[in-house]
Parts: sequence; structure tokens; C-alpha cells
Amino acid sequence: MKTIPDQLEKAYAQALAEGSPDAWALSRLISFKKALYRRNLEDARALLPEGEPYAGELERFLADLKAERFDPWLSAGPAFVRAEAWVRKGAALAEAGEKEAAREAFEKALRLDPQHPRAIVNLGNLALEAGRVEEAIERYQEALKLDPELADAHHNLAAAYKKKGDLDRMVRHLKRAQRLTMYPPQESRGRRGGVAPIYTRFWFWFLLAALAYFFLQGTR
Repeated sequence: MKTIPDQLEKAYAQALAEGSPDAWALSRLISFKKALYRRNLEDARALLPEGEPYAGELERFLADLKAERFDPWLSAGPAFVRAEAWVRKGAALAEAGEKEAAREAFEKALRLDPQHPRAIVNLGNLALEAGRVEEAIERYQEALKLDPELADAHHNLAAAYKKKGDLDRMVRHLKRAQRLTMYPPQESRGRRGGVAPIYTRFWFWFLLAALAYFFLQGTR
């Protein structure tokens, strides 16, 4: 496999059906993409297929993301790389107060990869900031269907349920977000297996209760 196909999952299924040697590299790329979309750049780097001709390009991409240089990748690289670059661009625009331009950037990301969960989460964030709470909740739930272990989606869904006054769901998703942040899912832990989950420790739950208390005391 000399180049990365735009539809990784479809290419992987086909490679498996045909018994192609490309199947292993494609499976690694799918895991790489998942870690990338979760913003776990170190884990994504560890998942790069060694010896593949495109590995150097993806290494440069990760280095540029770490340095917050995403503009060169808006029109370069495979579809999922461009999608991530547009999500980063949209987040920068949203932070600068350019909400409409941010929305357009997130939608461009979804045209490149309709399964980019953080693009959907960020559209939910724009809806939540505009007071459209139900729309935001739908967006976050849509993102969680694509990646049930996306900490960003759980955290922002907790914020949306807080605005709605649904404190039971708020606490549930806040706990889930904290667990995923402090103990990432298996696909993105690299070689850190064998360590007892942090959420089995008493002090973790004490800290989480304190965080939930301050979360509830917020002004909004």
C-alpha cells in the first residue's frame, strides 16, 4: 500500500476479504486515526505502521499539530488528515469569536470524514453557546455513537445537561469524562497496559466529588 485511501474502514474490510498484506497496516491506520481524533498525539505516533512510505508524512503532520501549525494540512494529505486540520482550524476560529467561520470549518471536516466525532462535538458547542441546548445534546449524543469513549463529548454533554437542570445525567457524564481523561481507553494507551485503573482508587473519587461540587456551583 503506497498511499492512504480516503475510506480507511472500507479499504480495511476489502483487504481482509481478499487476504491482502495491506490489512495490518490499514488496521494500524484506523487506530492511528482514532487516537488522533481523541487528540492523543503521542499514542497516535506509537501506532504509525513502521516501514510504510507515508509514515514520514504522518510524522510531520503530528509535529505540526503539536506546534499548532494546521493550515498547511487543510488541503494536503489523506481525507482524515485534512478533516483533523479543519477541526483544529475551526476551534481556533471559535476561540477568536468567529463563530460562523468556525461552523463552516467543522462542516468542511465532516464532508471529508462524516465520522469525525470532534467536528460534531464542536458544532454542539456552538449550539450550546447560542442557547440551543437540545440541539447541542443531540450533537453530543451523535458524536458518542461514533466514539462512546470520547472524553470531550461526555464532558460537554454534562455541561448541556447542567444547563437543562438534569443533574443526574450531568454527574453521570462528568464521571465518565473524568475516567476517560485520567485512564484513556485501550486503543490509545500504547504500551501502558497492566496498570490498575486510576478510578479504582479512593482519592480519585474524592477528587471527582469535589470537581462535581464546583461544577454545580458554576454561574451558568
